[in-house]
Amino acid sequence: MKSKVDRGIVSSAIAAAASVGFAVLLLAVARSFRSSIAEMVESETRVTIVNSDGSVFYDTEDATGNHASREEVRNAFSGGSGSALRHSETLGRDLMYCARRVGDKVVRLAVPYTGVIRSERLAWVGLSSALALGLCMVVLVFFATRNLTRRLDEQSKRLEIASASEKYRREFTSNVTHELKSPLTSIQGAVDILGDGSSLSPEERSDLFGIITRETGRLASLVGDVLSLAKIEQEECCEKRDFTDVSMAELVEVAASGEELNANASHAKITVARNDGVHVMGNVGQLEEVLRNLLENAMRYSGSDRIEIRSVASQGTVTVSVKDFGIGIPAEHLPHIFERFYRVNKSRSRSLGGTGLGLAIVKHIVQLHGGTVSAVSRPGVETEFSFTLPLAGGISKTQSA
Repeated sequence: MKSKVDRGIVSSAIAAAASVGFAVLLLAVARSFRSSIAEMVESETRVTIVNSDGSVFYDTEDATGNHASREEVRNAFSGGSGSALRHSETLGRDLMYCARRVGDKVVRLAVPYTGVIRSERLAWVGLSSALALGLCMVVLVFFATRNLTRRLDEQSKRLEIASASEKYRREFTSNVTHELKSPLTSIQGAVDILGDGSSLSPEERSDLFGIITRETGRLASLVGDVLSLAKIEQEECCEKRDFTDVSMAELVEVAASGEELNANASHAKITVARNDGVHVMGNVGQLEEVLRNLLENAMRYSGSDRIEIRSVASQGTVTVSVKDFGIGIPAEHLPHIFERFYRVNKSRSRSLGGTGLGLAIVKHIVQLHGGTVSAVSRPGVETEFSFTLPLAGGISKTQSA
């Protein structure tokens, strides 16, 4: 069963944790700042209460005199509050004065100016540190979320691949079992009849032996194709390729010559348009198997009396096509034609000896060589199967035949 993880929930949880951490950090900085201010007030802040006539009602430094002319006191009596920065003759240092009217008196605080500067610096340093740490938190959350998302994507893809592979294995096993069942049933039936065939005529015995021979050959072909496909798929998983330089002109000639007897039996003629000088890197045996499978497919199912092989090289690739002029393939079947065990006409394909794996083998061999396959057809006119491969060394040139 495919497992899914809600990435939105995970991202939200990480962001929430980061926000809580950032809030705790700000609270710690604020407490430190407040503690510093309280300590400064207790140790150095001067408090003065001034009467409405300017006389001192109370002063922590026991100062006397009239303060009516002080700027901050005057502004506090007239406007409710006032402030000033000047040198105190009483304390002999620069002070920041802040005054506020309370009833008919003014309460004034005098803070050493250097203390104010230290407090401002403390505040800025604290806030700057908090901001920097907060930004670091945001960056860490971003990268953590991105990495987690990437890992979840990779896990999801692996699960999808595993699920697809499991589905493929089940379908493939089912298809192979079905394909094996039919010839085995025929063989078993013929053997049973022969085993109790004392009254069989020579002709009937010959027919039964023919069934056994035909179905045994069909089994052998099916097993051979299954093993061939499995070997190709195993090679696709390996990065190393045991490829050599292959001349496409020679390959086409060899494949056509190898199918000449089958062509004569099918009353078909194979014509080859050579394209000398075109080379690819590949496995000669596998590429020959591609061409022979396409030729056999054309001779077996098309009913055409003429089959053409042509290769065209252009811009670093070569395209090899096998064209027949027979019954053709309906358009709805073309997208599935290279699938395993897919048949356009199932009963006719089996009667003609097809395993349903030939074109699938073609597709996987071409993919193993870094190429692509395609098929086009006009029913009743022509059908063309093609595969495209990269030229040896990726040479960019244009040649056609």
